[in-house]
Amino acid sequence: MTKVTKPKTYLDLGKFEVSELSALVAKLPDSLWSIEDQRKENNFSVFHHTQHIIFRFTPGNRDHTDFYTNPIWDVWKARLLPLMDAITAQYGHVETAYSKVMLARLLSGHSIDRHVDGAGANLHTHKVHVPLISGPSATFTIEDDERHLEVGRAYEVNNIKRHSACNLEGSHRVHLIFEHYDAAA
Repeated sequence: MTKVTKPKTYLDLGKFEVSELSALVAKLPDSLWSIEDQRKENNFSVFHHTQHIIFRFTPGNRDHTDFYTNPIWDVWKARLLPLMDAITAQYGHVETAYSKVMLARLLSGHSIDRHVDGAGANLHTHKVHVPLISGPSATFTIEDDERHLEVGRAYEVNNIKRHSACNLEGSHRVHLIFEHYDAAA
């Protein structure tokens, strides 16, 4: 298995059109967030005020090539894959694979505690955050590097370093988060 090179903290991957996707996500009912969040495998205490809609995930987070797809992926993949493919094109993969894909909603007035994503699959994938809904007080911190991640941009984040997030006020913050790798490597 090939380990990937992670950025020191963040890698700004550029601007991408997300307005239609953001508008669609903004209309998702709380009931859908609640139902889908109950299905998540990543029910860690640091996510106490974060809800997830999990499209793809790696069981036990051990092997990035072993992932499952939830039925909701069939509804969303036509909307998500063109954006994901546009973002990952710059990596030059021969065969791009997406082992984790999710929407993460950090509730207003709350935070995600500092943590490190465990080893295993995380060493072999690039982790990308695409902010879809975010206010100016929403920040993401890796080590001591705190930033506001802008809607309409994509960022690779180093998830094997200590990181956290904060959304002090305004609307709930929603990111499309996915992990990818070159399946041909």
